[in-house]
Amino acid sequence: MMDQFEKVELFKARLQESDNDFICATPLPATSATILFLGPFQGNVILWNMTLSTRQYLTKTEDKEEAIRKPEISGQSFIEIAIGKEGVYPLLVGLDVAVIDSAVIKKVIIMMHNYKRLAIGRIEFGSKKS
Repeated sequence: MMDQFEKVELFKARLQESDNDFICATPLPATSATILFLGPFQGNVILWNMTLSTRQYLTKTEDKEEAIRKPEISGQSFIEIAIGKEGVYPLLVGLDVAVIDSAVIKKVIIMMHNYKRLAIGRIEFGSKKS
């Protein structure tokens, strides 16, 4: 029998087969990447569907979907959690790094696992850059 979220259980099995902690759908290194990983949120283990981008990418992109977010870029690194469905939560992370690689992804996953006050919405951190 499947747990509370079927998609989470299916992804958990996929990770066990691959012997990885995450699956990255984007060739690395990159300035923006899509990564799937499991983590705790609001008392459940959920599937994070993360878009991890450099702040430079977010402020200079010509992509219409990302351009909508341009006014929200404050000069700080951030985590933005959207409302999830069936145990899958969209997550946008903007970091002040030059490039996204496996080491950066692993650090973000650790940060997400360790942060105790995660909530729907935006959390800014780090020093503000102009």
